[in-house]
Amino acid sequence: MENRINQVVELENGKKYFILKQAIYLSENYFVVAEVSEDGKDLKDSFLILHEVKEDDEAFVKVETDPKTLEIILKHLDIKED
Repeated sequence: MENRINQVVELENGKKYFILKQAIYLSENYFVVAEVSEDGKDLKDSFLILHEVKEDDEAFVKVETDPKTLEIILKHLDIKED
């Protein structure tokens, strides 16, 4: 699994996110990301957990929405929910 921390990923909606942390759960990559400002110079106070999905030898990321998976990832990375 490639280390993607400190890299920027762009979602289909055109928004860019900076990868702050990475975790592997059940042999799958998950990323804690912060949204990058429009000018690309700052990080916004908007965070997501992304899940790297591989299909047909291609990889892409999607927003993770499963509450159980989110709980496990956040606990594993020792990130506190407010």
